[in-house]
Formats: sequence, C-alpha cells, structure tokens
Amino acid sequence: MMAAQRRPINDDDASDSMILNQPLLVDATANDDENDAPPATTANHHLRHTLHPETIRNNFLQMSTLFAINHGCTVSCVGLANARLGSVGVWQSGVLYASYTAAALFGASYFVRRWGSRNGLAMGMGLSASYVTSFFLVTFVADGSEGMGWLRNAVAIGGALVGGVGSSILWVSQGTYFSCASQLFSEGEGIALEDVTGRFGGNFAFIFLVFEVILRLLSTFLIETAGWTWKVIFGLYSLQSILPVIFMMNVMDVERYQQQKGQLNNSLVEDGGIDDDSQNGLEGEARALPSHKATAALDLLRKDPKTKYLSPINILFGLSTAFGSSVLNGEVIQKVLVDPNSTFVGFYTAITSTVAAVASLVFGRLQSSHGTWFHCGKEQVLTMGALSYLIISLQFLIFPDGSDWNRLTLLSVYTFLGVGRATYEGTLRAVFADFFPREKEGAFANIILFSGTASTTGYVLSVTGALECHEVGKYCMEYSDGSIHNVLVMELVILVTAIVAIPSFWRAVWMFREERNIPNGGV
Repeated sequence: MMAAQRRPINDDDASDSMILNQPLLVDATANDDENDAPPATTANHHLRHTLHPETIRNNFLQMSTLFAINHGCTVSCVGLANARLGSVGVWQSGVLYASYTAAALFGASYFVRRWGSRNGLAMGMGLSASYVTSFFLVTFVADGSEGMGWLRNAVAIGGALVGGVGSSILWVSQGTYFSCASQLFSEGEGIALEDVTGRFGGNFAFIFLVFEVILRLLSTFLIETAGWTWKVIFGLYSLQSILPVIFMMNVMDVERYQQQKGQLNNSLVEDGGIDDDSQNGLEGEARALPSHKATAALDLLRKDPKTKYLSPINILFGLSTAFGSSVLNGEVIQKVLVDPNSTFVGFYTAITSTVAAVASLVFGRLQSSHGTWFHCGKEQVLTMGALSYLIISLQFLIFPDGSDWNRLTLLSVYTFLGVGRATYEGTLRAVFADFFPREKEGAFANIILFSGTASTTGYVLSVTGALECHEVGKYCMEYSDGSIHNVLVMELVILVTAIVAIPSFWRAVWMFREERNIPNGGV
C-alpha cells in the first residue's frame, strides 16, 4: 500500500502546530492536485519538511527579546539590592544565587528535559518575577509601617529564594533553546554550527544587554526627571517582569520541532530514503533522547573532562559579579560620588550594560567566519573577557578603598566589566553549545553551577564576619552600615582565578579540537 503523501509545512503551519502541541507533519492526501502530481521522492519529502531558517531565527530573536525584558528587571534589582536594602540586600543576593545554584544542581535540568525549553522559559520567567516583585513589597512595607523589619526581611529573602529557582530554570531553558535553534539554522543554511552559535550568541547578548541598559537607566531617569519614588519604580519593574510570561507561549517550540525532525529522519533511513552518511550529519535529537535526570550537571561533569577545565572561567565571572554588586555598586560608588540615595548606581551599571551590548554584537560578528572580512575565534574573545576581570582586580589592589577614585576611574572599571560581561553572556554560552551539542541541559546547568556557587560565596564573604576588620585601613573598607570589611582577600581570589582560568580554558579548547580533528584556527 502506498504511504500517504504529506504536504510541506509552511511557517504558519509550524508555528500554530507547535503552539497547540499538535503533530507537525500533516496528511495531505485530500488535496486532489497533489495526488494527481507525480509522487515526490523520499529525499524531497525530507527537504520539504524543513522549516525556513528565517523562521527559526525570528523565533529565536522573539525569545531573546521577551527574555531580555523579564531578566533585565531582575538584574536591575540585583544591582540596586545592596544600595536600597542595605545589609539585607546583600543577604538577599546571596540567597538568590544560592537557590539559583542549588536548582541547577538538583532540578532545573530535569524540568527542562521533561517539559521542554520553551515551557521552561515561561515557567522560569514567572518565578523570576517574584524576586522583582519582592522589592516592591519590601518598599511598600517599609513605607507603610514601622516595626515590621521581620516581615521586610522575610519578603526579601523569600522572593530571592523563589526567584533563584526561576532564574536557574530560565537560563538552562535559554541555553537549550539557543542550542536547538542554532543547530536547526545551521542545517537549513548549510553554515558551520560554530559560526551560527557565534552569531546567535552575539545577537542574544546584544538584545539582552540593550534592554538591560534601558531598564537600569529607568530608575535614574524617573528619580531625577519625574521625581518618582522607589516604591513606584519597583512596581513598574514588577509589571514589566510579569508581562513577557504571557507572550512567551506564542514563541515556537523549536526543541519539539527538532525532535520530530529527528524522528522523521530515522524513519526515512529505515525506509531507505536517506543514506546513513547523510543521517549521521543530522542532529536527530529524537534518535537518542536523554533520560530525565535531575543531576545532569553532575553527570556531565563526571564523564566529560572539558567541563572541569571550563569551570574556572565560570567561577571568575561569578566572583566578579558578587564583588561588583556588593562592593563596587553598594559602597565604592557612593563614596566617590557622595550619593547616599543611590541615584547614579543605575547610570553607571548601565555603562557596563551598554559596553557589553556593543561588544557582544561585535564579538558575535567577528566569531563568525561566514561573510566577515576578519575572523576572531571564541577562545580569543573569552581570553579578553578574563583579562578584563584581571585588570579590574589589579585596579582595586592599587586603589583599594575608593578614596583616590574619581568619575574617570569609575568609568574605566565599569567599561572593563562590560567587556567581561559581553564574553560571558554571548561567547561563553556559544562555546558550551559548540562543545556539548547533545548535552544541552547538563552543559548550561554547569555554567550556573560554578558561576552561581562563586557568586554565593562572594556575597557571603562580603557580609559575614569572615573578612571583618577591627579598624579602617588600606584594604579594610568601612561599609555604609558602619561595619568594616577586608576587600583584599576577594581581590586576590579574583586575580588568581583569572590567571588560572585562561590556560584552563585553552586546555578545554585543545581537547575539543582533538575530539573533532579541528585544526588550530578557532572554535
């Protein structure tokens, strides 16, 4: 009996069928014109069932935009936590990163594998919004009544606990969606996967960081020009973090499409329509679907040594984030600018985001050898990022307490932070997509595991008595709450980590090249 012919999928079919969770491949035997036409070959069937690459790219950009709005509100609040909430804000940030890390270790990867990256993005956004909303509620409680410090602290810590879990699910889902979209676009356009991940990584980081700039500047602008209160501003952030959750469900589920495409390719191989060599070049995710393990990050860490050598660069970013948020944003900037109301925290952190947005777009184009006059490998770009953090730690070693700083010094520090941030948000994720195309959830959970652990450690060291001094000195800074902390230890740890991270990362690159027989020319 002749198998029923199937009509090609157009963009509307694919988008609608994925949103409604209906089968992507539909029977078209009812079309008389098509039945009268000569039967298509099996190979043509395969080609006709492939979505147009621009459809994949447009959905990826739509996902990136919604992600950027939601998470931009989160990072804006992280930058204001210590400045607006004091010591409880630093504890809140520590809890946020602790739950963020724990979820990556024991559950985020399971959820994403179980329910898919698109649904994980929506769930992660919803939970992350609770962290942003906690700022509004804390400010509301503080303005509304006195003697409610316990409730204020409980709301702040509770929001961070839930928000950290949400951020973990969100970033693992983003990495999986990013990897699937890159693989599908690479197949459709016939471009090397490494080129696509570089370009997609740059596009994502650019969109993400542009919205972060806007949202960071929002607080400074509304306070200075409109005279809005922090309660109103945090209320606006809360609303903006919730709205993207609704629209995320309209984004195409590319992971599910990739799995169904893999199942189709398998059936064609069995029918003799595609030779084995062609099939081996396809990603075919459904061919060997991973088990739904909650400990995917640890499993990958045990079985693939590349993750071990990639861990120092994740640790470097995590430590630098904690140090920048708790010491630079929370203390140094207020000393240099005499800004007790934290008016310019949003402005200077927006400088970091602006530099990162521009740099990520440039890096993304330089990393792609397709259609560019100059190629710069991902390994060179990530080395630049690590060197940026190393320079910042050296600057703090020379001028530790901010007493000799000025606006130009602040500008240079926040600029180097932007370069480092660009390499982390775009290039590093592209590297993980290249290195672990079949272990997406475990790979991106590893980023969270090491960077989150480092950030948590950094925040704890910043507020506990572990690094407390008895009197103010060259490397003992007095915080705004009157406590005195040693900043030398964190500066040295960041410096040593940067020195270790660079050769360690190159070792992982060498291992990847040996596995794939790639000549020395870039990842």
